[in-house]
Amino acid sequence: MRVIISGASGLIGSALTAHLGALGHDPVALVRRPAGSNEIQWDPAKGVLDPESLAGADAVVHLAGAGIGD
Repeated sequence: MRVIISGASGLIGSALTAHLGALGHDPVALVRRPAGSNEIQWDPAKGVLDPESLAGADAVVHLAGAGIGD
């Protein structure tokens, strides 16, 4: 299963990414910096995200936002 994850570098997102990968799924992180492997670049402030980059996604998990410890 291909799962797109915003907030993948956070506490919950990094654990979810590792868990999905260990189960044999394909977690893909949405990142604001230039994208590497298994990453898609986006700019939420400008509303920029290439819709083609989401092709084949089975699920999207949105975890970006304010930290829960803040």
